[in-house]
Amino acid sequence: MSGERPALVSRFSILYPLFLVCALQAQIPSLPLGPPETALPTESLPVDVQQLDREIQDNQLNLEQTKQRLTELNGKLVDLAAKEQAGLARIASLEEQMNLTRKYIRQLQDQTAARTREIAQVAQQIQKTTTEVKTRRQDLGRRLTSIYKYGRLNPLEALLSTRSMPEIYRKMLYLRWIARADQRLAAELSQLNLQLALQRTRLVAAHTELERLQRERLAQQATLSSAMAAESALLKKVRGEKETSEGLQQQLAESAGRLRQLLAGLQRRKEQARLGGPSDFETGKGKLPWPLRGKIIAGFGSQVHPRYKTRTSNLGIDIKAEPAAPVQSVAPGRVAYADQFMGYGNLVIIDHGAGFYTLYANLDEMAAKVGTEMAAGTRVGSAGDYLHFEIRKDGKPVNPVDWLEP
Repeated sequence: MSGERPALVSRFSILYPLFLVCALQAQIPSLPLGPPETALPTESLPVDVQQLDREIQDNQLNLEQTKQRLTELNGKLVDLAAKEQAGLARIASLEEQMNLTRKYIRQLQDQTAARTREIAQVAQQIQKTTTEVKTRRQDLGRRLTSIYKYGRLNPLEALLSTRSMPEIYRKMLYLRWIARADQRLAAELSQLNLQLALQRTRLVAAHTELERLQRERLAQQATLSSAMAAESALLKKVRGEKETSEGLQQQLAESAGRLRQLLAGLQRRKEQARLGGPSDFETGKGKLPWPLRGKIIAGFGSQVHPRYKTRTSNLGIDIKAEPAAPVQSVAPGRVAYADQFMGYGNLVIIDHGAGFYTLYANLDEMAAKVGTEMAAGTRVGSAGDYLHFEIRKDGKPVNPVDWLEP
């Protein structure tokens, strides 16, 4: 009996480490061994790329809105041309079409610039990701070479090559950490390859969109040239035919009457709502900044209209403008109107309180929105031909030259 005992102890001493190794192998995944084993998260786009994406989306929305308005306006022009009307409505529609087309071309240029920046950024990302892929492949290649040369240790080899339980435990922990590192390396390489494929797809899409934008810009420039030629022919007809000229003069007078009604309505609504208080506008007489620096091409009073060449009563002044010249508010106030107005083109009206209003007409583009508070010098919009500027007191026009600084 005593002889069997040492043999039993000997067999148990051999089998026990094997049982322990298996138990450790089953428990090891729950142990905190080295770096945590987590899937490689999808890298979020850099902040500058996210901002560029938002800019591209905003530009696209603006493009779609402008394009929709151009489509509606083209339909209106077709109807007016079919009726052979050479009056103010058709001229005003052509002017609006030209302004909208110029705006659309500027938006296309902005979107083209954004897509160009996107292509540059994506190209940089591809270069960076390609370098990372190369590094991961080299790391993985070294691991595979090591495994090929020396083989992969398994629990039985660890058992046979060690004599103590602490050493077995340490080796098992080390083996588990190596396996995790190999898995993580392979997962990183897979994720990087996926990113690289997505980046290349985005680059191709950006190049395609850039080419489309360039083609569309050329088409819009041709449309603008056509609209300018149509307006020139129409103005020539207006200036050359007495009957047409007299009809247009009557329409301009009616348009001025509608503007007086608009201002009177704005004043009534303000008084009913009891908005605003005393205005400092009047104290600034003779010291107000110019809305646009340029030569006065039509003064206050009876003048020949700078575009239609008909004699009208000019209720303001017309200032020559360079292309895309900025127009600014001459005093603090609130925007009361910002829209197309027959005979005035794009029109912005600012309420300065105490019955004072300033009018900025024939704008290429309006930057002001109704209800917005404007400080003196705030950009109202831009003018590309000339700016028509008026000052009204209780609806009555006053000579702006008397109010502007010398």
